[in-house]
Amino acid sequence: MSHHFDCLVDTTEMAREVSSVKHHVDATTTAVVGMQAAVIKAQKDGADRVCQKVNQGFYSLIHSQISQKMATLQSKVDAQLMRLNQQRKQLIAIRSRMERDYQMLSARYTKLFNGLNRNLKQRVTELDRPVIDFATTDTDKVTNRSSQLVSVVPVGQGETIKISQTVATSNLKNRAAKALDSINRFIENSNKLQSITEKILLKRPMNEGTDILSVPVCIAESNFDASGNVQSQVFVSNISMSTETAAMVETRVSGIQREGGFSWHYTGSVNTEVANYFRQMVVGSDLDSRRQKLILELFDKQSFETL
Repeated sequence: MSHHFDCLVDTTEMAREVSSVKHHVDATTTAVVGMQAAVIKAQKDGADRVCQKVNQGFYSLIHSQISQKMATLQSKVDAQLMRLNQQRKQLIAIRSRMERDYQMLSARYTKLFNGLNRNLKQRVTELDRPVIDFATTDTDKVTNRSSQLVSVVPVGQGETIKISQTVATSNLKNRAAKALDSINRFIENSNKLQSITEKILLKRPMNEGTDILSVPVCIAESNFDASGNVQSQVFVSNISMSTETAAMVETRVSGIQREGGFSWHYTGSVNTEVANYFRQMVVGSDLDSRRQKLILELFDKQSFETL
């Protein structure tokens, strides 16, 4: 026989406790979510720091390797540049020596061939002396006879004879005036030469080994390219000196110049006689007018240095 029991159970306390548990679970869920976000952020920050350190280390390694290679290559370039500069100086010295040798040899052979030409001309002249005299002297006399001499009419009236004598007298006076002018110029040139000679020569005879003889020497330096290379030329007067003595003076002056024994300074303007002589050379050359004008403009704008 079954029995039915109806009981009333109060679950208010249980519901209250379950509700409080729900709040704690929600708080725990919120804490877990916050911790997860913090862990993710910490992992990301750690990964960023690791990547930054790796990148910095890689950059430092590459920078160090490049710096080492640059230093190695720079040392090689410096060594190569020093060697090229040394070779350039040697080549410049060789070229200067070759230029001096060439100038000395060319001057020697020019003098030799000029002497041979004079001797050959004299010998050929002696072989055909009558023909050469006729071609150079007699022919000119015959050709210029009509212009140099005044013909006299053998037969004529008194007025004609008087006029002919007057013309002959005028021609004679003209020739006498030209002769006197030529004699005057010769005397003036002789006096100038004597004055210059007295200024140049010593007042007493030279004693070998004790006296010093002054020799005029011209030194010219020029820059002929953009690299700053200097070309030097030495010109020695050959008056009253042998070829060997002139070559010794030129070698000595060139040696002093290479050792830096000369100092150059600006004079401000070129000597008037030198400038006029240079302009005459340019105008008398075979160059066209445009080149002559350009050369004169460069000469006027250039500043010169002298010793």
